[in-house]
Amino acid sequence: MNYGIEILRLIAVVLITFTHTRHNLDSGVLYYITENLPKFGTLALSVISGYLYWKTSKNKQSIFLKKVKTLAIPYLLANAIVTLLVLSAYYFFGYNFLNRLSFDYTIITEGLLALNSPPVNPPTYFIRDIFIIFTLIELVRNRNFYMLLIIVPYAVFGKLLLRYDILVLFLVGVLLAVSEGFIKKNRRCILSFGAVLCAVFIYCSNIDIYRYPIAFFVFILFLHLRITFFNAGGYSYLLHLYHSPVIVATFPLLVMVITDPYMNIIATITIALFFCYALYLLTRKYGKLKILSGGR
Repeated sequence: MNYGIEILRLIAVVLITFTHTRHNLDSGVLYYITENLPKFGTLALSVISGYLYWKTSKNKQSIFLKKVKTLAIPYLLANAIVTLLVLSAYYFFGYNFLNRLSFDYTIITEGLLALNSPPVNPPTYFIRDIFIIFTLIELVRNRNFYMLLIIVPYAVFGKLLLRYDILVLFLVGVLLAVSEGFIKKNRRCILSFGAVLCAVFIYCSNIDIYRYPIAFFVFILFLHLRITFFNAGGYSYLLHLYHSPVIVATFPLLVMVITDPYMNIIATITIALFFCYALYLLTRKYGKLKILSGGR
């Protein structure tokens, strides 16, 4: 197991957690941490997905069926659970948690299936796009035309991918996997050149541009990191899937107890981390609950 990749994946998901905190900050270090730094998280996960596909999955049989188990089912469960909770809160208690969707058919077409926009559980749009990428791979590599039953409805009635840079970064991850021998042999030179390149991009552009070379640089930095870690895949995945609804549900209570915005952000993130870890422990204890994390 590449522990460097495990660490980077966990860091990326924690960064994504930061961006779903609620605050009124418009500047400062904490603003950068909660609003700008998380932008690197999805980029890193996209590169990791492409790299791991090429290194561990490309030659496996029935890879698409595995992705149904590890991507589609956890995605649908995470959004179905949130949808049921949102509907229950609205119809039984009169509390409206929705700020983008309406209580009509779009709660299914957009909230669950995410035809045109992120689902009711927003961070899971990444999992939706990665699954679509694997349907495209299955169509092209194995000529499995049943994939058109998934691809065509999204292409015709919505957006095939919500973010096409995820596909580009996935392909970059594949390219890095193919070039891994060269990268390992010339790691110091590549990292030195990458550091200079990142500095130039930071000086000459804004974060929407320089986040890409930095994401590549950080991935290569972690790729052959010699460190021992634990298999954090299951916890990282559950944190990605469930941190947002935990934050949304606990925020109304936290804001009444903690008025300081800085402490509120810290408390929000801490609760999300511990809740998802408790959920992770439950999936370890009760095997059937591993369906929530695709068996991880």
